[in-house]
Amino acid sequence: MKNRDSNIEKMRETLIHCVGTGEAFCIRKKNDEMVITFVRGFADTDRNIVLISKESHSRGMNFIEIKNIEEVHPWIQSAA
Repeated sequence: MKNRDSNIEKMRETLIHCVGTGEAFCIRKKNDEMVITFVRGFADTDRNIVLISKESHSRGMNFIEIKNIEEVHPWIQSAA
């Protein structure tokens, strides 16, 4: 339980630095689903719910609970 709480806290800190950067991020959920998205903010004061959107300035947002996130890293679009 302590390790899980520590991982959630590290993920919060990582996501705080992603909020509002205008940079797309790749989020890998614990169910191995990958999402390319913009991190827009937090939906609650405890920072347990992350607001995300497909565009950096769109009004439509979705959310992900931090406990369901495995990894976050900047998305680098490859030339294909």
